Amino acid sequence: MVETVALREEIYRIIDLIPERNLSALRPLLTVLMDEPIFIETDLTDEEHSLIEDGVKRYRSHPEDFVPLERLL
Repeated sequence: MVETVALREEIYRIIDLIPERNLSALRPLLTVLMDEPIFIETDLTDEEHSLIEDGVKRYRSHPEDFVPLERLL
């Protein structure tokens, strides 16, 4: 039990050190580790579609700013 608490605290410290722009890359990994299903939104608003399109454009222009999931695994 003590080892588990120490491990969780270490993981929290690591997460606190991750740059904000990389935090969203953790969600799929953590979801898989929890054995919980990943939900895919299908009823997006126009604003959400626009945000996704902007993100894709940014990725195509500057892929070096993004962290691929494979690198996290």
